[in-house]
Amino acid sequence: MCDDRLCSDCQEYCEQCDERYCPYCYERHACANTQDPCYRDPYEGRPVREPFTFGLEIEVDGNHDTDMLRNHRLIAGWCPDGSLHHDGSLEYQSEPMTMSQLTEIRRLVERIATDTDNTLSGGHMHISRTGRQTPARWYWALEALDGTQCEALNMRHMTDTRWCELIHGDYCGKDTAINDTHRHTIEFRTFGPWHHDTAGRLDAAVHYMHAMWRFFQKFPVPKLKTRDIQAMSRVAATQAINDTNATTAGRGRI
Repeated sequence: MCDDRLCSDCQEYCEQCDERYCPYCYERHACANTQDPCYRDPYEGRPVREPFTFGLEIEVDGNHDTDMLRNHRLIAGWCPDGSLHHDGSLEYQSEPMTMSQLTEIRRLVERIATDTDNTLSGGHMHISRTGRQTPARWYWALEALDGTQCEALNMRHMTDTRWCELIHGDYCGKDTAINDTHRHTIEFRTFGPWHHDTAGRLDAAVHYMHAMWRFFQKFPVPKLKTRDIQAMSRVAATQAINDTNATTAGRGRI
């Protein structure tokens, strides 16, 4: 337990070790890292054309169908999350995925329903790290998006949520839009929760991230100007959103 003075209602009880923890010290809690998932190589058995992968942290706030998620082949692990307070809340970590698995993960997300409004949960996305995928480049990409684009991509860094502030030069920690502290991935905490109400935005979000990832891969650091990043970001977002809307409309036809 950290040294912050909290009432009992602000503390969580761990059924694994009989200790209490709070939302601010969960990462230091003894059981926080005991359920590390064993990730599979998404390229195993097939040639790698480009090393782009994405993974999701799917926070589900409240009671839900845990068996459906735990037994799905794209879910690698799960654990409690200190930022979620409703009974039955869990965070699920997906396997690293390629673009070929986007449809499958979206169909799973479409089936997620809870008994709460999920306002406190998030849907963080990890993408594969390379030397050309820098947090500063991604900062300018996200900064270029407008409110309509962010909503269509399920991004929330333009809102007042404290879990994903987009601040130039601040790319470390649990309250930043871009978290650059992981060894193999860059984490984007800007994404809101993924469930049946937001599943329709997942395709656009992943396609946008993929397009920008490929764009950055083409140019060594620091061979890109801010205005070029921002122009590409707006075009990539518009294209991803329009393509997803067209595909969704097509699925609805008889």
